Amino acid sequence: MADKQRTVVVAMDGSDQAIKSFKWFCNSIKHDNDKVVMVYAVEVYGGIYSTQWLNVPYSGDALRKMIDKQHEEIKQKLHKFAEIMKKEHASGTVRSVQAEDPGEGIIRAAEELGADLIVIGSRGMGLVRRTILGSVSDYVLQHSHIPVAVCPKVS
Repeated sequence: MADKQRTVVVAMDGSDQAIKSFKWFCNSIKHDNDKVVMVYAVEVYGGIYSTQWLNVPYSGDALRKMIDKQHEEIKQKLHKFAEIMKKEHASGTVRSVQAEDPGEGIIRAAEELGADLIVIGSRGMGLVRRTILGSVSDYVLQHSHIPVAVCPKVS
């Protein structure tokens, strides 16, 4: 009897750690029939409050250009993520989600997809930095209702 197809959400931000976590998943626990969805969680306010826009006079045209630039950057990242999936022979899709917090976006995407597993990397922040800055992997671990595989920082 064939294994049930799993839907696996892989949190992806393009960092070396996220890519290493994806490769770890592919080499360690990926099943041949897994449907993999790389999720890139875009912070809604990240582009709007970026310092690059401090000296731009407010206008509808300037706002449109800012939004278009952010959409193009997201498309480029998704294309890069699709290439990474292809190189690792993983079948699935890439998608972006918008959220105030990346952890929220990852959880929401997993729920919408009916995912069976979330794979996420950990940057390996120390206790003090993680307490002050927060941690996406900690957020996902605390709020997910499905199993989460956290790949620790790999050198």
